[in-house]
Amino acid sequence: MFALNIAVRALVILVGVSILSGVFAPSGLGSPLQEVFGSIVILFGAYRIVTYLYQRKRQFDDQ
Repeated sequence: MFALNIAVRALVILVGVSILSGVFAPSGLGSPLQEVFGSIVILFGAYRIVTYLYQRKRQFDDQ
């Protein structure tokens, strides 16, 4: 389950990178909005990985 959780969270980062690069962008987004949206998705994915690893470390420290 650990690998699956990390893979899904990394996939969010990859979607953000693809939006930022313009490969997978919703139609109608202008360049500045596309850059901001892609950056926010990347940061959200990174936040999810960090919080997951922190919770997992904390869970194993409590045992």
